[in-house]
Amino acid sequence: MNFIANLRALPVSRQIMLAVAVLGVVGIMSVMVQGAMKQPMGLLYSGLDASVTGEIIDELDKRGTRYEIKGDAILVPQKDRDSVRFALARDGLPKQSVQGYELLDNVNGFSVTSEMYNAAYWRAKEGELTRTILAVPGIKSARVHIGASLRSGFARSDPAQTASVTLSSAHDLTNSQAQGIQYLVALAVSGLSPDEVAVIDLNKGILAGPGAASTEQSGVAAETQESQLEQKVLRLLEARVGPGNARVSVSVDVSHERQRTSAVTYDPDSRVVRSRTTGDVAETSGGTSGALTVSSNLPQGSAPAGSQSNSTVKNSSESVSYEINETRTETERLPGQVERMSVAVLVNEQVLGLDPAAPDAATINDEMVADFRQLVTSAIGLEPGRGDNLTVEFMPFQAAPVEELATAPGMMEQLMERYFWSGIQILVLGLVVIVLALGVIRPMLKQPKTNALSLDDQEPGSLDAIAADPFASLKDYASERQDDAAAILQEWLDEDRKVAVNE
Repeated sequence: MNFIANLRALPVSRQIMLAVAVLGVVGIMSVMVQGAMKQPMGLLYSGLDASVTGEIIDELDKRGTRYEIKGDAILVPQKDRDSVRFALARDGLPKQSVQGYELLDNVNGFSVTSEMYNAAYWRAKEGELTRTILAVPGIKSARVHIGASLRSGFARSDPAQTASVTLSSAHDLTNSQAQGIQYLVALAVSGLSPDEVAVIDLNKGILAGPGAASTEQSGVAAETQESQLEQKVLRLLEARVGPGNARVSVSVDVSHERQRTSAVTYDPDSRVVRSRTTGDVAETSGGTSGALTVSSNLPQGSAPAGSQSNSTVKNSSESVSYEINETRTETERLPGQVERMSVAVLVNEQVLGLDPAAPDAATINDEMVADFRQLVTSAIGLEPGRGDNLTVEFMPFQAAPVEELATAPGMMEQLMERYFWSGIQILVLGLVVIVLALGVIRPMLKQPKTNALSLDDQEPGSLDAIAADPFASLKDYASERQDDAAAILQEWLDEDRKVAVNE
């Protein structure tokens, strides 16, 4: 009752201010209570197509499930996330945005031509390949395009098949992963060669297939070779010094040039008769010889008798052809050939048991370094003549913290993890309420003090001295100043007697 009486005794302005303060405190309390008691939200799905996201939101609205949308992510209460996922999966949500062989279910054989069926078939095959590629960890989006050429009935040879894959990945794909995608698409399409499948990253460009730069391929091959050599040497060293006590770094310099060389050499000592030709020619000639006189020029003259002569000429020829051994050499140098290797090996000195104070410590250290150098050289085939370099060093490793097995959190840890921040919010809420109650509401409920003078400053019997609380003021005044109270009463009685006498 005192509270209501004090509230009614307040001025209207103070009543309005008090109402506003109370409403503010209630509003702040409700907001902080909701924040403290609000369940944490968990990720339901993210990165879905807009149409699929809309279907999921409609289903959540029908089920009355509370959800939040942040960008392309859908959040639901953490405790209901798994149950909501199973319920949506039971209804076939989220639906696959890429369609595969289910496209052929709607193909009607009575109304579809062969061209339409072929188009649907290749579209379905592209969808199935896209689904498989999207299942690779790290790939965010992918599209498969198959350049299927329909064979004519009059063609004698099959047309060439080509394909391309465009994708976007969360991290850079290795050369082996790109080749795996090539073989995946090539084996799914009859007559398609893996070399005819182009794998294109939207950020890096062509990863594999036609148009891929040979220098990039050799660089990837060198990186892969370095990793393999490091693992090979590390396994060999850890068998001696134990796991974690050796570090290996391998650098491989490869050639990025393509060179082809042709050479022809002849061996003169390997002469062999290939053919031999022999020819003999004999010529014979004959005639008469006599003296020339005047009578021999006369018509009737008789010529003197002459002598007969014969001659024979013989010629012999021989032709020999020889065959000499001929060697033709053609050498092709492809990009990726190793030109130089540099290997650095660091071994933990603490596990080798070396005593620096020993008199022969330096000799033992050199012997162990030589043994490790010989071991690494033989393991990866270093060639000093090619310029290969090997460095072996013994140094103490810094002590690494011992990793212990993670234990399951106890009940108290789970409660602290789940309700710690909520408890802090409730505590802050309580402090705010107390401050507002003591600092705002309570002062407004107090009665305003009257600026009246005390009884000492007023004339005896004055009504202003007892206006605030007459009974309490008189009681306090009489108890504290009994003589003055008696004098006042005596004065009042004397005035009453004077009035009575005058009457």
